[in-house]
Amino acid sequence: MSLVPDGVVWRASLVSWTIRGVFCALPSFVWAVLSGYSQPFQWVEMAAGVATYVIGFAWVTALPAYRERMHESNLGWSLRVSANTRAALAPLMFYGPDMGLGMISIHVVKVSAATIAGVGASEKAPGWTYATTVVRGAPVAVTMVLLALVIWGGRVLVRTVRAKARAMGYGTS
Repeated sequence: MSLVPDGVVWRASLVSWTIRGVFCALPSFVWAVLSGYSQPFQWVEMAAGVATYVIGFAWVTALPAYRERMHESNLGWSLRVSANTRAALAPLMFYGPDMGLGMISIHVVKVSAATIAGVGASEKAPGWTYATTVVRGAPVAVTMVLLALVIWGGRVLVRTVRAKARAMGYGTS
């Protein structure tokens, strides 16, 4: 199994995941700025956290094994639809899931900062904003996978019902 993606596929995948990543991260970025994460180094760390996911997703989806097994399958199609849907709906989820999950990620990193660096440590110190962004990205990835599984299951169910209906003589003229 090759871990090196094809150059052309890699570039296309990187562009598409960058666009999705920007849309998915935008509500979290706004919430972070409103929560006091307004130093330039924090913005750089947020961008680096988003870039971590963008590069990771682009790399995985550009791998030859993924392209051969998943890209054209029902699950691969569902993952693409899910990622695009999550990116398109991200601005609409500003007051809902994104805010709540962002607050949870800040809390997780705050507790980790206090545990690792000491009681007086701030989750807004250098390095912790990157950690918060990476922690925040995990639920986004999970929601994309869960949505893909729902879409995939729905697609399989519809195809099964149609096949059974055709087998029983419905829908044929």
